[in-house]
Amino acid sequence: MKKNENYLKYVQAMRLMNEGKSITFLEKNLKMSRFTVKQIRKRYLSGGELALLQPEYSPHHSVSHKLKAVQDIEKNKLSLSEAGLRYDSSPRTIASWLKAYREKGEAGLNRKNRAEGMQKKRLRTVAEMDELEMLRKRNEYLEAENALLKKVKALVEEREARLRAIGRKPSKN
Repeated sequence: MKKNENYLKYVQAMRLMNEGKSITFLEKNLKMSRFTVKQIRKRYLSGGELALLQPEYSPHHSVSHKLKAVQDIEKNKLSLSEAGLRYDSSPRTIASWLKAYREKGEAGLNRKNRAEGMQKKRLRTVAEMDELEMLRKRNEYLEAENALLKKVKALVEEREARLRAIGRKPSKN
């Protein structure tokens, strides 16, 4: 995201909030999500309008930070949005931390351990490769045939147009 891309929109939102407008009003009129408005408000309150100039970024949080967030959610029954605001992450990110923690415990919050758990691309057998190669060749052949038919059709239409131009009727063959 460019540095100043949404700056004016964010400043306008914060000025409207200072005038007493609700988050719902901002959602509808500025087409911003409730979570975005709350995040911008938090940045605005901590650093003023200049804090809104800084681009949003997603830092790589430490395992201890993630663990603290997950335990806080579990203990205090926080919603994902509340946790996102409290721990400077999106609700979707928080949800992925929760899922990893519930599946693998504290080890699931480590990025390296999560990557190991991802499935590797399945290698195809020789029979599947042969079939795949046959299908690719068949596809190539059909594409070439289709291109040839389009050219023939264009030539026939061109010939018919020439014959009509000199007053002859095209043949029916």
